[in-house]
Amino acid sequence: MRRFYFCLALSLAIIVWSCESTPYKVGTTTAIWKTPTVNDFIEARQQGIEYVEVAFNKCYRGVPEHEVIPRIKSLCAQIDSADMEVWSIHLPFSRTLDISVLDDSLRDANVAFMAEMIKQSAQFNPARLVLHPSSEPIPDSIRAQRLMNARKSIAKLKVCADSIGVELCIENLPRTCLGNTPEELLEIIKDIPGVKVCFDTNHYTQGSTEHFMDVLESYIGTIHASDFDFENECHWLPTQGKIDWKRLVTRLKESGYQGIFMYEATKDCENGKKRPTPQRVKATFDEIMNR
Repeated sequence: MRRFYFCLALSLAIIVWSCESTPYKVGTTTAIWKTPTVNDFIEARQQGIEYVEVAFNKCYRGVPEHEVIPRIKSLCAQIDSADMEVWSIHLPFSRTLDISVLDDSLRDANVAFMAEMIKQSAQFNPARLVLHPSSEPIPDSIRAQRLMNARKSIAKLKVCADSIGVELCIENLPRTCLGNTPEELLEIIKDIPGVKVCFDTNHYTQGSTEHFMDVLESYIGTIHASDFDFENECHWLPTQGKIDWKRLVTRLKESGYQGIFMYEATKDCENGKKRPTPQRVKATFDEIMNR
């Protein structure tokens, strides 16, 4: 009996140690592949990457309108064939596909299109949807109105997200985009119950990661992990820039974040800034978690 309790205690200790040493599972955006194939997803799964974020821009940007939905359905079939889990859908974005524009008819059309993209997201069974609150540039003279427009659009799209049972997350953005500080992003979402934040670690260029977490840690529904030089977004593999990843993981754990450690890194600085391979994603993730 004493041996039984000893073995039980040892097993529990191992489980606790394992959870503390590697609190998250890793995922990657589909944007690391120029044109992803089933074999690409299978390779990623074999490397230990169980989750993906589906970048809808691959099916939208520069694609004839009648081909958008067929491409989305094809991508879904590829991911299903590779037995990968979709953690999140990154809804499409562009300079013109902006839910905050001043023109009412254009904004309504953009929101209607985004609502259709949310409807198409259901086939992937995601846990999260990632949405940009604007494009750019946005001059100060119209910023207040654009912020109001974004809030109204997000409130409408939250209803669409609720209809498919997915959490809507608004991404922080750089430069003059809306949500370029945690305070402004909080202003956008705070009065829309249930809306969360996607923390893009290389988009907040006006302050520190610590400050972002101080303001918004309780709102974080998902992350985009990539590194940068603290000057402008770079989308480098984590560990290749200036972010203190050990500290960030600690803060995420302290905040109660229980989602996927989702990579949105599209450049590997140690390999000529080429697109990262799944092997490199997993290697840098392991390095972070073992620090």
